[in-house]
Amino acid sequence: MVYFPGYAIAIAIIAIMLAVAGILLGLGYSLDDRKLKELGRAELIQSLINGVIVGSLFIAFSPGGLVINLINSIAVMPNPSYCTGALSSNSAICFAYNYLAGYTSVTINGVKHQTLLSSALSLLVPLSMLYVILGVIGALKVGIGIISFSFSGLLNPLLSQLNYAISAIVFAITGIEVQAVLLKFVGLTAVPVLLPTGIVLRTFYFTRRLGGAIIAVAIGLFAVLPLTYLLDAQLSGEYSSSMNAATISSLITNSTQVKNALSGINAQSNTISLGFLDPVINMLSGIVSQIENALESLLNYIALLIVEVFFLPTFSIILTIVSIRELARILGTEISFGRFDVF
Repeated sequence: MVYFPGYAIAIAIIAIMLAVAGILLGLGYSLDDRKLKELGRAELIQSLINGVIVGSLFIAFSPGGLVINLINSIAVMPNPSYCTGALSSNSAICFAYNYLAGYTSVTINGVKHQTLLSSALSLLVPLSMLYVILGVIGALKVGIGIISFSFSGLLNPLLSQLNYAISAIVFAITGIEVQAVLLKFVGLTAVPVLLPTGIVLRTFYFTRRLGGAIIAVAIGLFAVLPLTYLLDAQLSGEYSSSMNAATISSLITNSTQVKNALSGINAQSNTISLGFLDPVINMLSGIVSQIENALESLLNYIALLIVEVFFLPTFSIILTIVSIRELARILGTEISFGRFDVF
């Protein structure tokens, strides 16, 4: 992160406003005008307050500042080579981004965990393959002489449940990507753009409240929001799901064997007897039983994923909104979030 021009501009404006306040105060005393005295005194106090705010923010958010060092000491950067550009200045944003959409594992309480995106993709791909293979099996019509039948009645309920599971995982992946983009946007704009803009606006008389609000939003997004993701990771790290891709891969292998066997039987339907179907039917029944047993673990996994992707980030947003509102009050302004004002 570099020293951006917002601080220098704010200092120059504060110096100008101090001069203006001194002139107004001097005119008030020379003309014995009470309004000019009060206006000059109020502007002088506000300029001094602005100077304290600018100095505090510079000490806190400049490279090596107090807040930056505090954040970096709380959140350990997962992979320095992975956290580049906008993510490199804030290890909490880097951790939160990697926790959501990274391709390397994250360490939580000394234990390595898959990132949410990797964990979701590791099941989405094999589940999609299993769904396609079972769909093909269900669509196959086996004919032996004048007898023709299919397994769609047996597989349709399972296909329906798998479809719901796949849809939920895709929805979760979309949520992960949206949050990851938001975190990267925060890293790009919060301190480099929003904070200096708020500082400059805070120094002007007519935009003082707007500047305070922008400063509060910048601090909340840069410092509070990524740290809440660290808290979310700590909370979810205590739980785990027994569902894994190896279970689905085994089902894919068995389902492929059934599909190939049915295709072979269908091709030789005029020369085989009905007894040739018994091993295939037994194998298919076993696959159905395995899927039914795995569905409970799969649903538990999806439930945990939904909590990690949607419910915990909602908690993070609430904490960030509350912190922004309180920071705005300290800076002399009010921010209304509508229904969120109940918090």
